[in-house]
Amino acid sequence: MSDLWILELIVFLLLILSLIRPFFNTLKPVGGLDWFYPISLGIMVCLFPVYGFRPECVPLLIVVVVVNATVLFKRIASHQHNAVPGSVYSRKKASRPVAAIATLTITTGIAVYFSPALDTALTEDRVRTVSLVDERRQARFSLRIYDVEQSEPTGLMLVVPPLIDSFHAVDKICAEIRTAGFVVVAFSREKAATTLKEKFSLLAALKNGTVLEKANQTGRHWEKERLSDIEFIFSNMDGIAQTGNKTPVFAVGYGAGGSALISAVSSESFIAANPSLKTVVAIESRLWSSFYHEEESFEIPDDIPWFAGMRLKAVAWLKSWRPKKVNRIMDAPVMRKPALFLTSDVVLRAKERDERYIALLNALRANGADPALLLAGQGMKAPDYLDYPAVQPLYSTAFLGAGKHLNARLACVVNTAAAITGFASLFMDESVPDEDVPKRQGFRTGMGENVYVEKNRAWNSAGFMVY
Repeated sequence: MSDLWILELIVFLLLILSLIRPFFNTLKPVGGLDWFYPISLGIMVCLFPVYGFRPECVPLLIVVVVVNATVLFKRIASHQHNAVPGSVYSRKKASRPVAAIATLTITTGIAVYFSPALDTALTEDRVRTVSLVDERRQARFSLRIYDVEQSEPTGLMLVVPPLIDSFHAVDKICAEIRTAGFVVVAFSREKAATTLKEKFSLLAALKNGTVLEKANQTGRHWEKERLSDIEFIFSNMDGIAQTGNKTPVFAVGYGAGGSALISAVSSESFIAANPSLKTVVAIESRLWSSFYHEEESFEIPDDIPWFAGMRLKAVAWLKSWRPKKVNRIMDAPVMRKPALFLTSDVVLRAKERDERYIALLNALRANGADPALLLAGQGMKAPDYLDYPAVQPLYSTAFLGAGKHLNARLACVVNTAAAITGFASLFMDESVPDEDVPKRQGFRTGMGENVYVEKNRAWNSAGFMVY
């Protein structure tokens, strides 16, 4: 996005000329430089509605606001004392412009370095948009359908995007999956996690949904909502994609969508209603519905003294104000379709396995009839399975995984699509792998030797490779 870089550099030049004026006699008489302050502020303020929230531009915005506020207060003070405004900075206080110049240079460097490497515009080639309304829930959906050139596609891939930044976050993944011959359908629901409060509660669920009850309730709510969305989209799939009833269907879900897919393929009624569904892929899904808080019973013995009873009631009342923690986990869902789990490699840490990923691992190991795999690229974390390293580099850099080798993240979009399509290609027919006839020889993810794999007992581990 060279245009964003150009605007950031223009802001830098506008301010730097004003800040270095005390050090150059030729610039002191130039009064027009004073207009550079509000112009730079106007450009920075307009960046966000035009390009969306750019976290790498926030430090630069703060510097521009502070400089403009300093200039404004200086002008007000000069007029009150009938003084000549002159320069905001003088040689007597040379440390101020030097510090401002250094801060401006650093924040501009951050903004330019972490600007998106790719254009964030949505793919338009062979893409059509369809609107649907779920009358029962009064929910409106916008679907993007990525068509293929061939008359008979390899399969139909339904992508359930994250609740935040849905279309832009998965657009390039969908376009890459299409190159393997799949018709891709991605959807978003209007007014789903759109307010700032809802977004913060969802982020809290992602971080603490398996630990704290309040965050867990948020996660369970969105899992339920996503499950209803999936059931509605599947019920209209034939008319949406226009691929025919015999086309195999595959599903991918991010976050709550992945958890909802796992719940869906654990339901006999859902499987019976969608016989063409072959596999599901859950990306950084927590399975919040497997966790819950169980209240402990509180009783005061009859023979206890009055004062001691009051003390116990006071202690119980104080405990009721503390954040309630998840203290129970339900039995793992038994999936009736092959499943692939893509996670951060922090799953290798014992603390993460025992908290965030315990339900996911239980589902992986509980499944016996159908294959299930868990893949974790070294150094990968949730944003890297989207297109964040390309369109939001700062997010990707700030949320590193456990590994220090970042090779897998250099082509994260291609690798994620390769893992999804590679796993789907193993189940194009109706056969199921067993221990006696190892029919599945593995697939390529592009992550090389830096990929961690965990299999359930349905795989023949001797003849299966993921690389």
